[in-house]
Amino acid sequence: MSRTRGSSLVSSLGITVALVCLLAGIAAAQSTYSVTYYSNPNPTKWDSTFHIVNPGTAVTSINLDGQPLNGNLCAEIYVYNDDEQVVECCGCLLTPDSEKTLSLNKDLLANPVNSLEVTTDGVVKIISALPNSAGKCDPTGDTTIVPTLELQNWASHVQATATNPETEEEFANATLSSLELEYDERLCSAINTSGSKKGICSCGYGD
Repeated sequence: MSRTRGSSLVSSLGITVALVCLLAGIAAAQSTYSVTYYSNPNPTKWDSTFHIVNPGTAVTSINLDGQPLNGNLCAEIYVYNDDEQVVECCGCLLTPDSEKTLSLNKDLLANPVNSLEVTTDGVVKIISALPNSAGKCDPTGDTTIVPTLELQNWASHVQATATNPETEEEFANATLSSLELEYDERLCSAINTSGSKKGICSCGYGD
């Protein structure tokens, strides 16, 4: 059977649709801004963990041994309670192909700006960004934050049931507006300039 122009057109359209879906899937898997929740912190009984991965796709240069010469990324982290109050914030540097593991109890809620504001449930936001000109991560915005695609994040959650099961899921991607970025920066800056060193989270282990 000979191939008709119509069948070629259908085939081309099919390829185009498949390509669009593939690109949409890639875009959905990457985000400059991702969010999840924390639940039921309890330092004496259980813990939740948060995993952040730099997949190495930001690397554009390697040395003769194949080692990356760039590609470091920042996880700018902001922790809020369920009443929209910032609890802690910090910036964590990840080198290419590295992973960091953060504890909810030990890293994200161990040093709250106000211990009375730590609630049973809350929000964890991560902005994937380039390091500043000094090669550091600054979640306050005192040096310009440049959001960029790449970081991948997962979190476990302890559910409030009779057996307290633990579930794990990938962070949800969200659209980062300039106002949201400024809001997070300002609240984090207020914490950092208070001089008390309260409200500054830690970056766990790994990398």
